[in-house]
Amino acid sequence: MRTTDMVRRDSVRRADPSTGTYEYTESVDGVRVVALDDRGRIALVEENVYVCGQRLLMCPGGGCEPDEDPLAAARRELAEEAGIRAAEIEPLTKMWRMPAGARTREHLYLARGLSIGEHHRDASEADMQLRWVPLEQTVTMCCDGRITEAGTLAAVLLTAQRTTARSGMPSM
Repeated sequence: MRTTDMVRRDSVRRADPSTGTYEYTESVDGVRVVALDDRGRIALVEENVYVCGQRLLMCPGGGCEPDEDPLAAARRELAEEAGIRAAEIEPLTKMWRMPAGARTREHLYLARGLSIGEHHRDASEADMQLRWVPLEQTVTMCCDGRITEAGTLAAVLLTAQRTTARSGMPSM
């Protein structure tokens, strides 16, 4: 847990009016970035995720530093994990990561106008691999269970909806 993370236990009075407790973590917000290249491919990183006990495919992202603007965190994470810089980054949405158990949000972004350079991964990301996957195939991977991380699922599906709407094609 980061030094800024806290586990909280709050006593509450419910509507019925019984009392109870809620336990949850409180942490800084996080980001996920769909990096969409001019060939219609998305940058996904694959890494071992300790808590899940398996390798996961995800859009680049991670936690915001304390008091860091989420857009700045999105740019930083994209460069650190994938070595990607983006000419434009637009917000897709923000969502609660796990509303019943954590007071933290995930900010989702779409990045375009990409240039590729060197990544700057930390020690916990040493086994990370970058993959470029067509958007349509990534949507299929979200639907068939190959992509299971919540922020990535939401970001990919929102990107597909947004890009479909811009092209004039029927939306999902």
